Amino acid sequence: MDRYTGIFNDPEDTDATDKHISLVKEEYFSRLMEFLPAVIYTCDTEGKITYYNKAASVFWGFSPETGKDFYFTGWKVYSIEGKPLPPDQTPMAKTLKYGKPFTDEIIIENTEGLKRYIQPLPKPIFNTSGTLIGVLNMHIDITQRYQLRMQAIEAERKQELSKKKIERRYEKMIDEVQDYAIIMLDKDGNVISWNKGAEKIKGYKADEIIGKSFRDFYFPDDVANKLPDMLIEEAFSKGRVVHEGWRRRKNNSRFWASVAITAVHDDEGEIVGFTKVTRDLTERKISEEKIKQYTVELEQKNKALEQYASIASHDLQEPIRKIEVFTGMLKSKINSPEAVSVYADKITSAAQRMSKLIKEILQYTTTTANPLFEEVNLNVVLQNVVTEMELIINDKSAIINYNNLPEVKGIPIQMYQLFYNLINNSVKFNDRTPVIDIFYEDAPASEIASFKQLQKDISYYKFTIKDNGRGFKNEYGERIFKMFERLEKNTTGAGIGLALCRKIVENHHGHIMALSIENTGTDILVYLPK
Repeated sequence: MDRYTGIFNDPEDTDATDKHISLVKEEYFSRLMEFLPAVIYTCDTEGKITYYNKAASVFWGFSPETGKDFYFTGWKVYSIEGKPLPPDQTPMAKTLKYGKPFTDEIIIENTEGLKRYIQPLPKPIFNTSGTLIGVLNMHIDITQRYQLRMQAIEAERKQELSKKKIERRYEKMIDEVQDYAIIMLDKDGNVISWNKGAEKIKGYKADEIIGKSFRDFYFPDDVANKLPDMLIEEAFSKGRVVHEGWRRRKNNSRFWASVAITAVHDDEGEIVGFTKVTRDLTERKISEEKIKQYTVELEQKNKALEQYASIASHDLQEPIRKIEVFTGMLKSKINSPEAVSVYADKITSAAQRMSKLIKEILQYTTTTANPLFEEVNLNVVLQNVVTEMELIINDKSAIINYNNLPEVKGIPIQMYQLFYNLINNSVKFNDRTPVIDIFYEDAPASEIASFKQLQKDISYYKFTIKDNGRGFKNEYGERIFKMFERLEKNTTGAGIGLALCRKIVENHHGHIMALSIENTGTDILVYLPK
């Protein structure tokens, strides 16, 4: 324990020499203390001042009377927080009471109202017997240091307030963003924050989704395939993951989303959650799909033009050659009316064939997916087709059966072209009395799923055009729908009709195919959306 001895006259020290030494030490101590700028004073066990230096009287603003005035006479004591301290709670009082130093920082206000921040350094004084006889106290003026500390604390407080203000502004900014869904997820993928953009894009209000899993934004198939879990795991391992795909809104509708999930770390570098930023790119996706569709259509157009060039170099040359030959022969027989009539008829026939061929080619190349779809009554379409084909039907005594066909959403003229060409082929390529049955049913889901051209999430009608004609080997089932393809060489026609039918069906997002048994008949199957 720190001790200071030899300052006070102790009744127990009776020896004259010791008293003399004590007095000398006391005088030396007093002279030394006078020159120190720090406040130094001593008091007895009652708290009465027994000594003070000049710095103490200057600071107090008066000169107390030793042995009479107490150490707290004439000034007030406050805690470092500025609250008044009762006399028995001051560091000096506690040091006197417990005989050990208490160095709590305090504020002292002198008689002139001047306040100073003080670091008291009280030291108990014991005699040689170990009895407390007083306390030596020194005040270290920490006003400047305290002010600097307070300034630093205030600066830190202002910085923290500024930081929080910026964070609030940032959070407000994030909350106000409407073009992006910006949310926070915890480590398990549960939503912990939600902005207006998220509400706009996904349809949930904050109180409907906060606390729930982000897996709610995925369709059941994606959840079953663990797509959300794989994304979170990649963000956890790599720090960030980007993905595009269909996502689910609250109303179960879908949108094409571009998603970026980024891991969020604490000060120790541990992952505490994730930010998830989502953009609705449905319009871009639709535009891309349209571009792809236009590209496919352009390729089809180019292919049609190539086929047109092929027919121009081949099929069209045949009637042209005939016209040239018969014209020359007509000139050589110009004086024979009968020969002129025969050759003129042949020239006319060749010209008509060429005209018909050109018209069919133009009809094929201009058959595109017209957006002006409407409800088409197929019973009316079939009635018009039968009326148009009246001569050939009567000529071959053909029987065409149909009844109660449904309405479909389509392009009327193309529906007419479709059934005209199908029925015309069935009548024309038939050596018997043609019997053609046209009926429909709801397309089975298993059949829809087997054709990649058909969408699995919509319903279709399945139309059957069944005839008793020549038929063909099933291996030619695909070939008959190609342009200029004719299974029999010695037949009339340009080989365009069934190719035109396929194009019309594709324009209507359907599917067409043929099933046939040679010399028995053919079933043409047409699938069209309801």
